[in-house]
Amino acid sequence: MDDPTQAAAEGDAITEQASADATLEELLERPVARREPPAAQRSTCLVGECVDDRHPSLQGRIRVRLSDPDPRERWVPRLQGLAVRVGDRVLMIRPDNSAAWGEETGDEWIVTGVVDGFAKRPRVEKQAAANIELQPDEAVRVVSREGQALLELSHDQDGPVVRLLEPDVRVELAGKLAIKANQIELEAEQGEVSIKASADVVVRGEVVRLN
Repeated sequence: MDDPTQAAAEGDAITEQASADATLEELLERPVARREPPAAQRSTCLVGECVDDRHPSLQGRIRVRLSDPDPRERWVPRLQGLAVRVGDRVLMIRPDNSAAWGEETGDEWIVTGVVDGFAKRPRVEKQAAANIELQPDEAVRVVSREGQALLELSHDQDGPVVRLLEPDVRVELAGKLAIKANQIELEAEQGEVSIKASADVVVRGEVVRLN
C-alpha cells in the first residue's frame, strides 16, 4: 500500500509544475508592452521649415514649422551669424540641460544649421584683424630678403593703388582665375596684347567693337 504522505507530496509537485507551465504560457501569449524611453533618450534633433525669418521684437529668432506628427509653429533662437531665409529647411537641437537653466519644460530648441538653403545668402562681413593707417604720402612696401622692392600699396585721389615694382611679373595658378568688377579696363602702354588658349576664346557682350 502506498504511503499517503509520499502521494500527497507527489501531488503537490505535479500541481506546482502545472501552475508553472500555465504561468509560462500566459507570459508567452501576453503582448509585450512598449517601454517609453527615458527623458535622456528623447529625440534631441529635429528638421523644420523656416516660415518667418524676422521676429517682431526679438533678434536672433526665426519661426519654424514642424509637420510631424501634427503641424505646429514656434519661434526658435538661432546661432549667432547663421543666415536663415524663409523656405529653408533648418536643423534644430535641444540641449539636455535646458531645464536645469531655467526652462520649465526643458524644451528649448536651437537652430544650428541650414539643410536646404536656396535663397541668396547675405554677404558675411569680415572683421579686421589688424589696421595700418596710411597718410597720403605713405605706402606699404613688400621687399625681398635682399632688400629688393616687390610690391607697393598706396592710395591717391582715384582710390587704392597696388603697384608691382618688378618690370616683369608672372602670375601662375593651378586652378581657375576669375576677375570680377563693375568695369574692367586693360591697357598696354607699349607693345601688343597677346591672348593664347588651348580651347575656344569666347567674347560675350551687347556690342563688340573692334578697332
